[in-house]
Amino acid sequence: MYDAVGQCRAQTSQKCFLRQTAAGAATEDPMKILNSTKKVLQKLLQKADELHLKPISLSFSSANQSLLALNDQFQPLTALLTWADTRPAQVTAALQVDPQAQNLYQHTGTPLHPMSLLGKICWLRQEHLQLFEQARYFCGIKEFVIYQLFAAWQMDISTASCTGLFDIRRQCWDPTALKLAGITEQQLPPIVDSQSIFHSHPTSWTKSINWQLQLDISIIQGPFDGAAANLGVGANRSSDLALTIGTSAAIRTISNRPVFDPQQSLFCYAVTKNQWLLGGPVNSGGIILQWLLEKFFSTEAAAAKQAGRDPIEQLLNIIQTAPAGSNGLLFFPYLTGERAPLWNPAARGCFYGLNPTHAKNDLARAVIEGIGYNLRLVLQAVSQLNGRPQRIIAAGGFARSEFWCQLLADIFNLPIIVPRQIEASCLGAIILSLQALNIQLDLNPLQSKSRSYQPNPQNVQIYQELFAIYTDLLPALDQNFAALTAFQLKHQTPRKD
Repeated sequence: MYDAVGQCRAQTSQKCFLRQTAAGAATEDPMKILNSTKKVLQKLLQKADELHLKPISLSFSSANQSLLALNDQFQPLTALLTWADTRPAQVTAALQVDPQAQNLYQHTGTPLHPMSLLGKICWLRQEHLQLFEQARYFCGIKEFVIYQLFAAWQMDISTASCTGLFDIRRQCWDPTALKLAGITEQQLPPIVDSQSIFHSHPTSWTKSINWQLQLDISIIQGPFDGAAANLGVGANRSSDLALTIGTSAAIRTISNRPVFDPQQSLFCYAVTKNQWLLGGPVNSGGIILQWLLEKFFSTEAAAAKQAGRDPIEQLLNIIQTAPAGSNGLLFFPYLTGERAPLWNPAARGCFYGLNPTHAKNDLARAVIEGIGYNLRLVLQAVSQLNGRPQRIIAAGGFARSEFWCQLLADIFNLPIIVPRQIEASCLGAIILSLQALNIQLDLNPLQSKSRSYQPNPQNVQIYQELFAIYTDLLPALDQNFAALTAFQLKHQTPRKD
């Protein structure tokens, strides 16, 4: 809950649990997410009452590229398939050689990949035909939550542009993509602008959170989280890049026109009807550090918890005991496949260059540096199309770590700016809502309280050398990922833990 100068007056959260399997499933329970949203709204409304504040608007943002199949009563027929679900990989590979799909990227700005709703719906039709035929509607998590809360069936243009089903130039559902998916336009929500304003229609959910007392509040559809993050950190110029690292990570820049990558290594999504976002998402962010903690540093993590410290913070302390460059050890952070820049769901991670002198702290530092090298590949692709940025503006939980910010400044050889408010997607959604309501903003996310990190020339030289080796090795690894992943799926043994 923010005021009109961007000050956070209250906040609350509910955890959502991702279910993953070795076969590539990555799903969540949509009803639990709906219940969590309800609890968050209840707590914030109560806090507003306590502070004698009257909410004037509510704006939504969510992760993009999730899929739900709904019946004719708008109830879920499936679990929520998240962007990380790679089960549509084979279906997407077939689309990549389908003549009908050859020009889709030039219409949608979305690379053909299992993350997109196009791939997920095609997979559902191929692998679960009976369920597919039962489905009356398809949407993502935000559209489901908004419909259940407010009886408004619609999708914002920024979320639609991430589906692989939307023509970002003509700003409508793409006929070729719909045909490939085997669905009609009527099965998808109508498109509205991200700044679309509507008011609540009372439902059982809204009544249960006393929303009838707030019926005069303006509800703004809002953008997807990546678009909101750029607005929230003030990265609204083409010379600025926004870097977000949470569970996954992304690099994005704002454009006043659609920009398409000839190599199809980047996305181009809408923010509003006249703003676009160029960039690349990567699977490998904080989730890789969590894996590192659980598999290599479980004893240290347990000790940190017992002492009341954050295990990730303790891990970052350990990483700092290794030198820049990890004594020549490289890590390719593709444990869960990869989106940009490889767009290869079969990609797998590896350490390269291990020798007997490497210690656990070298492995740990190599992991976090590998995340940085992979993001630098995305940065290079964006720079080739949009020009080299002058600075990178950081958001997400990683930005709390001075060490991590400095390390990335050294790998990118660019200044990194950390604004006062690093939970950027929430603030970005609010900024968009105030603009929609024509409320004057007195807000500069990059005010004097922001922190700045300048590249360290000595470390820059080390990372330049290692990055060159990293980029030389990657094509050979990429050629063999599919065979290794097929072997893993064929010979996998269930884990007892």
